[in-house]
Amino acid sequence: MIEQKTTVFRKLAIHGFNAVNNGHNLYALLEFDITNIRSMLRSRRMAGSGGSLFSFLLKVIGKCLEDFPEFNSMVSLKNTSFFKEVDINIPIEIEHDNRKYTKQQIIRNINSKSISAVDKEIEEAKQNRDNKKGFISSEKTAALLGVLPGIIVRIIFRIVMSSHRRIRDLSGTVFVTSVSMFTNVPGYIIPYSGGPKAVSFAVGSSMKKPVAVNDKIEIREMINITIIFNHDSVDGAPAARFINQLRKYIESDFEQFLFEK
Repeated sequence: MIEQKTTVFRKLAIHGFNAVNNGHNLYALLEFDITNIRSMLRSRRMAGSGGSLFSFLLKVIGKCLEDFPEFNSMVSLKNTSFFKEVDINIPIEIEHDNRKYTKQQIIRNINSKSISAVDKEIEEAKQNRDNKKGFISSEKTAALLGVLPGIIVRIIFRIVMSSHRRIRDLSGTVFVTSVSMFTNVPGYIIPYSGGPKAVSFAVGSSMKKPVAVNDKIEIREMINITIIFNHDSVDGAPAARFINQLRKYIESDFEQFLFEK
């Protein structure tokens, strides 16, 4: 057995998870046909245009949140906050000092950006090999929190999270994680979800499989996406309408996102 000291980043992550309730969540394990959009994205890259599948999915999620603003919100017993801009928080794995770690990147006001611009912002964040792993950007602050008693750290976190505006500034309005670039094993990812945000997403891997299309069996490329709805602010019927719109954008109405400047 090998033991090593738990890093400050991991300590703060544990305290952060403990500071928020796991929530009263609705889980939607979904499967979308990405055959056509994947083909068009490949054609765009061959023609010299940028834009990855993940950037496209982020853009589509942003558009759905714009269509359904009640999902781009945060809720507490005191108030519910709705945000005009969609700020998507994504984890990015980078290497620093010969170690790989995950840091957060917030894509601000994603609906004002093309998928090529989103893709460029993600790539630039990957190249920026700083050591800012979480929403606490100051190393001194992180180090101080790392040595304080856990109960004190959790109280501080709860005070910080008492302001929806502050949460938006530190961690965006919605969280989207993805493992699709790391594995091709089919399945769904169900991440930890808690706190006041109305919805979060997890993008799983894609795979080709036989699917019934117009009463015929075809080989299609499918992707697994998990959506976690905070039932404190979202009910089943609006969630179903949100899912239907997301599917429409991904499977049929995707061209509008490819030609935005």
